[in-house]
Amino acid sequence: MDKEILKRFFEGKSNNREKKQVQDYLQGDHLNLLDEYIKEQDSVNPAAVDEQYKLMFFDELTSNIKQQQNQVNERKNTRFTPWFKIAAAVIIICTASGLLYLKRQKQATAETGTLLTKITNKGRNLKMVELADGTKIWMNPGTTITYNKRNFAGSLRQVSLSGEAYFNVTHDVKKPFQVRAGKLTTTVLGTSFNIEAYENEPETRVMLVTGSVRVNAGKSQEMLHPGQLLGFSRKNEQVNVKTVDISDKQDLFTHGKLVFENLPLKEALKRVERAFELKISIPDESLLDNKRITGNYYRDNAELALTRILFIHGLHHHKKGDNNYVIEQ
Repeated sequence: MDKEILKRFFEGKSNNREKKQVQDYLQGDHLNLLDEYIKEQDSVNPAAVDEQYKLMFFDELTSNIKQQQNQVNERKNTRFTPWFKIAAAVIIICTASGLLYLKRQKQATAETGTLLTKITNKGRNLKMVELADGTKIWMNPGTTITYNKRNFAGSLRQVSLSGEAYFNVTHDVKKPFQVRAGKLTTTVLGTSFNIEAYENEPETRVMLVTGSVRVNAGKSQEMLHPGQLLGFSRKNEQVNVKTVDISDKQDLFTHGKLVFENLPLKEALKRVERAFELKISIPDESLLDNKRITGNYYRDNAELALTRILFIHGLHHHKKGDNNYVIEQ
């Protein structure tokens, strides 16, 4: 046995013959070389050890130890067996390197937490934020954007979205911009688009206003062009792409209006609830079946917006309390 063989073993690079050689060595009486190797890894280069491989191997060793101990107990024989030597080796290595692994994991977690940026729009109005690369994002109320500052400054600009936001991405051919929303990932170099990714809605949608984007949705991949709307069903992962009117859409998305494009009426009413902090009751939900809505509505008058949305489908509302509305025919 020599240190190079041990090194390859703990880095997961040894062949089958060397693996058997190390396992036999751990069952022997003289483990001084192992002690020296542990000390060197502790003080010189602990990151060089593949901790995941090592811990998996020791899980297997520990399992073997328990099996051997059970056999010993069944025979009621308390004599010292070679497996206890392995147990000693496991304790030595896990004490020295396992603690190092946990320490580095804690450091990495702390560092990631420091680098993680989370932006939430907790108000009732549209919120515009500008990222370090110049990309502007208009966030609807209740929307959250999360990204890692280190990754964002690297070769891939990536953010996660929950809610709805309009993106005007700064062009950078060397650094694609990605928006992740559940199982949907939108990748661009520089363009403008809107993403609707509300967690309680059955569909995630991407509308392209300028440029082009690649959308990975479940097992599908689509290239969108201006004036196309992609819908992705969260239930069955079906993708639907249709052409829509994008006239004045950029102004609408950036000036705070509620923008509905062929949206199921049921989902539209949920968005009205969030936007105006209302409580909308629908005693007969069949009134909403197979009904969709397209339109743009200001956020400054809840009752007027609700009246206009319902009128299109011959529905009405009456007020019940300060912010409670009941929908009826």
